[in-house]
Amino acid sequence: MKLAIALVCLVAAACADKSARIANHQFQLNEDGSYDAAYQTTNGIVSDESGISYPGNIPESGNYVRTGSYSYEWEGVTYTVTWQADENGFFAEGDHLP
Repeated sequence: MKLAIALVCLVAAACADKSARIANHQFQLNEDGSYDAAYQTTNGIVSDESGISYPGNIPESGNYVRTGSYSYEWEGVTYTVTWQADENGFFAEGDHLP
């Protein structure tokens, strides 16, 4: 969850529109522990995310795999980032990223 908050903060800082509000927010927690989440803001930020837990054989082990994307417009150009976070770290891709 901390990663999602960090991503939202980065997008918010990049778009810095203090009048923007959340226009749509959806969250679903499934019986298997997975989740799906999405939101859209009034200034055009769109984000979706899903995740699932893979428990390990002993308590406090296993991993959580999360995938998602977010898009925002800056100076007439729409930027989209797709990402995955798992036991190997955080990986993001986008046409504007190196």
